[in-house]
Amino acid sequence: MLDNFSERAKQIVFAARLKAGERGAKMIDTDDFLVGLILEDQGILEETVLSMLFEGQGTPVNMAPRQTPFLSPKVAQDLLVNLEKELPQSKPVPLTTEVPMSRSLDRVFNSAKDVQTRFRHRQTEPLHFLAAILASESGQGVKLLQGFGITHEEVLLALRSTTES
Repeated sequence: MLDNFSERAKQIVFAARLKAGERGAKMIDTDDFLVGLILEDQGILEETVLSMLFEGQGTPVNMAPRQTPFLSPKVAQDLLVNLEKELPQSKPVPLTTEVPMSRSLDRVFNSAKDVQTRFRHRQTEPLHFLAAILASESGQGVKLLQGFGITHEEVLLALRSTTES
């Protein structure tokens, strides 16, 4: 499933699993994935998620290429605060426990693959997922994104500009 994901996209999946486990989720849901996507977009996976895993073992090296963030730092921070406030909390799930993906996240993955194919991109990238999440038009994360003025059309426009350059 992750074969066609870029390194950045794979890191988002990993971050979503960690965040879901932290909050005690029985499944990785779209909003967990959105938290990982925002952290990756802002280039702060190393200091928020990866550092937690490598504590006392040196500094993790992020092999994914840097990119220009899609979200402004203020919007990203506000989204994270609101998402983490809305997501239910329970007893954390150990890292050694497998946490499956929800059906809604599976649909997002399939939709992102369709977006990638539509734009003839080589790999599935974070913006493909953001477009897929916004196209689903359900869930707290989508409502928050839309509340901050982030639209499906805006993401598609950004993807189109990456295709043309």
